[in-house]
This record gives sequence, C-alpha cells and structure tokens, in this order.
Amino acid sequence: MTQILARLHQEHVQISKLLDLLDDLLAMFHAGQEPDYEILSELLQYMEDYSDQIHHPTEEVIRERLRLAGQNQPYLDVLTRQHEVLNEMTRNFRQAVEGVVNGEVQRRDQVEAYGREMIATLRAHLDLEEKEAFPLARQVLTEDDWAAIKAEVARTIDPRLSETDLQRIRAIVQHLTSQVRV
Repeated sequence: MTQILARLHQEHVQISKLLDLLDDLLAMFHAGQEPDYEILSELLQYMEDYSDQIHHPTEEVIRERLRLAGQNQPYLDVLTRQHEVLNEMTRNFRQAVEGVVNGEVQRRDQVEAYGREMIATLRAHLDLEEKEAFPLARQVLTEDDWAAIKAEVARTIDPRLSETDLQRIRAIVQHLTSQVRV
C-alpha cells in the first residue's frame, strides 16, 4: 500500500518546485526588486494550510504506525518536531510578507531571513523523509499496517482539493514564476 508514500513523494516534488520558486523570488527581493507580495502571501497561506491539514497529518499517521511496529529511530522524533517548527517558520514568513502588503515597516533582511530559514529547513526536512523515513516505512510496514494507515487518513484527513483550489494555486505559481523571469 505504498500509494500513500507515492502521493507524499509527489507532493514533495511539487513542494521542491515551490521552494525553487521562493528561492528565485527571494533572490529578486534581495536585489531590490519587488515581487507581488499579495500573491506571494496567498501562496504561503496555501502551503501553510495544506501542510497543517493534509500533508503533515498523513506523515504523522505513518510515523505513529512505525513506532507501533517497534521503530524508534531518533529521526522520527526529529521529523515530528520539524513539522511544528516548519509551521511556525512558514507563518512567520507569511506574516512578514503580509506586513509588507499592509504597509508595515519591515526590515528587508528580516523578511528575507524568514524566507531563507523556512526554505532551508523544509529542504532538509524533505530530504530526511525521502532518504530515511519513507524507505523505512516501505521496508517495515506490512499490508495490514498500510490498510490501517489508509483507514486512519481517510477518517481524519480529507486529501481532496477542489478543482477551483488547484486552478487558483496553478495561477498563483504561474504569476509568480512570470515575475521571476521578467
């Protein structure tokens, strides 16, 4: 039942692309150019909401099942703590960007630092999941474990986004990407 891991991996690929875009936007910002802060804030809100409501809870269900299977690798606890920290980092970055939108005085270096910290931490987090946690889950968890995970995820998490949501996110990414390439 590695369909769940395949979905999470595909989400990681998409998140990595968003992080590349954020890197480009921060380079632009660092050079004194101004990205569309409102659209950037909307993208960060989406990343925050999706992580909080769907992506991280699914991963936590898998990690809990690994613990029930007797797997107590320290990196599993690190990943759980990183979810909490990443939520806070994304929120801090989004709030700093929203501050710019709302005309608040923001230090450019601080806004950039929030973004760089979030990006670096999220990249390291994705790497740890892909290289350690996901292979462990494939190796250790049984079909019964995956069935239990699927049932838990279905009961507690609605992984579906409306087509309107998906179209909006695509439009946001396309808009921000076009700014970088100008």
